[in-house]
Amino acid sequence: MGKRILNSKWFYMVVSLLLAFVLWIYVGREANPEVTNTLSRVQVVFSGLDSLEERGLMISEGAEQTVSLRIRATREVWGRLNQGETTVTIDVSGIAEPGTQSVAITTRNINFPRSITVMDSIDVQYTSPDAVEFTVSRWATREVPVQGSFSGSVAEGYQREDFSFAPETVTVSGQEELVNQVDHALVTVSQEDMNTTYSESCPYTLIGADGEVIPSEQLETDPATVLVTLPVVQLKEVELTVDLIPGGGATQDDVTVDIEPQTITVSGGAEDLAGLTSISLGEIDLSKVFGTRQVFQMPIDLDPSLTNVSGITEATVTVTIHGLTTRILQVSNISFINRPDGYQAEAVTQSCSIQIRGSQEAVEAVTASQIRVVADLSEMELSTGSQTIPVRVYLDGSSDVGVVGEYNIVVSLTRE
Repeated sequence: MGKRILNSKWFYMVVSLLLAFVLWIYVGREANPEVTNTLSRVQVVFSGLDSLEERGLMISEGAEQTVSLRIRATREVWGRLNQGETTVTIDVSGIAEPGTQSVAITTRNINFPRSITVMDSIDVQYTSPDAVEFTVSRWATREVPVQGSFSGSVAEGYQREDFSFAPETVTVSGQEELVNQVDHALVTVSQEDMNTTYSESCPYTLIGADGEVIPSEQLETDPATVLVTLPVVQLKEVELTVDLIPGGGATQDDVTVDIEPQTITVSGGAEDLAGLTSISLGEIDLSKVFGTRQVFQMPIDLDPSLTNVSGITEATVTVTIHGLTTRILQVSNISFINRPDGYQAEAVTQSCSIQIRGSQEAVEAVTASQIRVVADLSEMELSTGSQTIPVRVYLDGSSDVGVVGEYNIVVSLTRE
């Protein structure tokens, strides 16, 4: 029986297969031996960041780091390890409070390339470091104002005005400790001999309360740039004037006007300044100038397109009258117009002292009978009793003499 098996063809076929398998195993091991090597710069990847952010937390330190893995595997497996990306995944979804964290590296959080299968034998002998350390901090967001800094020069005859920004604030987000250090965002404009308005979208630098620059690499900012406008306007020295209204026997030829200051410096666009030669302070009615000299305080009002660079908001105007004579006459010629229906009017004031002015010869020729005092009762309150009302004074028969000043009388109203 044994002799028959030994002489059987199937026996030799089975033996041949066994020998071939053993030889294949032997040759495979010799041709693809296991080796131990270090896989460096393995990237650490954090998962569960959304859960961290929902709790108002963030990884402030250690978000970017790598580790080294000491691995024993066959040469063929090493070839596939080098072709793909191996990562270490750290789950942070369970972290609820800020602080320093340390998570051990195990085979369960090491992710090999897809080309590595479960049939491949990989022995992770140790890692360096053996744990991933990182810091979790609170996430903060706040708005800070934008400020500007100018370095350079402005052309002669021009002036730069205040910065304007769009938007006026920027949003800074990141680690709470860093965000709270930010005081403002600074835009720096560098120009020489500026004679036109500057308007550009510019980046900015984050500045702390101590004036030092705060590195923005660990912070998020929005927007990345702001529209910066730095107006540059032209300067011009302009004379101040007044408009004189003839009255009280005086005309422009009879007076001297002194204005202090005589000029002010204004700024504005070139078109706004092109035709500007003087600025009128307003009108002065010479009939209201008593005596030979009177001082008026008059505001300096400018068109909205102009700016008062001098900063003086009020001018002193002195009006001096030359060569004219004044005289006071007692006038009793008082009459009413526009008497209200159903009322009787009676002048409580029986006589008015009226001042007239003109050349000496013309003034001396005027008599009290030439002067009329007329009261318009249409503006009176419709109530019985005495009221003080303004009157108009007319001088008949002389064009060279005028009435000086404003006058009132007392009128009594009674019902009919």
